[in-house]
Amino acid sequence: MKFKKIISALLLSVALVGGGLFHAQSVEAALNKKQAIAIIAKDEQNPTSLQMEQTTTTKYRKKTTTTTEQSVFNSQKGLFHIISTTKTGKKTETTEQWVDLDSKRLYSKQKGQWQYDTLPDFLITELNKLKNSKALKKYNKSIYQEMGKNAKITNNNETYTVKGKVSGKKLLRSTLGILGQANTKSLLKSFKFSNCKFVYTIKDQKVVSTYVSLKASFAKTMHVKVKQSKSNFGDFNDLQLPDEVKNAPANSLK
Repeated sequence: MKFKKIISALLLSVALVGGGLFHAQSVEAALNKKQAIAIIAKDEQNPTSLQMEQTTTTKYRKKTTTTTEQSVFNSQKGLFHIISTTKTGKKTETTEQWVDLDSKRLYSKQKGQWQYDTLPDFLITELNKLKNSKALKKYNKSIYQEMGKNAKITNNNETYTVKGKVSGKKLLRSTLGILGQANTKSLLKSFKFSNCKFVYTIKDQKVVSTYVSLKASFAKTMHVKVKQSKSNFGDFNDLQLPDEVKNAPANSLK
């Protein structure tokens, strides 16, 4: 349904990274909150590679669907490896995919065999536009500023934990802005975001793990919970397509 696609796009955009707006400072003394937020912004917006796990629970009327995605990606090569497990009632389905933005291919494993579909040019174009857009830069800046207002930082033997929340209303309004929604007032009435809770761990002036969670609803009929964690920043810089995936045939069902 149309609103399912809209809410999925909203939640996905929360995880987007853009061009570097902040730069980590050279710090000799203990980090203060402003310096910690600058490091978080830099590492989140310019990751070379990382691992991510996300659990999304969707409740529509009496039907509940839970999807857990484990993924790794290399931003320099435009490679994503995603394993998704979806559970609805007693039914469980697992899918494995590779995305190669360089070759514009989406690889999927079907009945034990790999095959690929070609990603449409308009999708690649829109992704590039969004990544470099003024709207996304404005979104990033406003969100990190909001984080800085509410965050609390603790220090345990030079390992820093930054906790806080971002206003759900501000998050929703900013997200609709980067998606270019013309009828924002109407959507603001239909959608509701909870405050987004976040936890970041910093060591040696680098982010080593992140955690965010939020809830969203649409017209009081569809409810979504999202929990997302990121770790192993920079550990997948050598990520490559396996030969069995790279040599897969095109989808024959077109």
